[in-house]
Amino acid sequence: MAKGKAFKLIPQPLPTRMRSSLYREIVTEFIQSGMQSALVADTERKPATLVQGLRKVLKAQRHTDIKVVQRHSDVYLVKE
Repeated sequence: MAKGKAFKLIPQPLPTRMRSSLYREIVTEFIQSGMQSALVADTERKPATLVQGLRKVLKAQRHTDIKVVQRHSDVYLVKE
């Protein structure tokens, strides 16, 4: 007796990419806060990942007046 397939293919269109808006939210809130500098905490992201994501958003939105700074395991946003 032949075995049935262990899978099935279902025709569906490819969904659009869902990028995390966490970094965008952080940058937006920092801009609206009016703070000169702020520690970014409680994101459950590794510091290097957080720095990379924030820098990417800042570059995409052309915020050249805001810098991402990492000191040990802490990540800061700083207005220049």
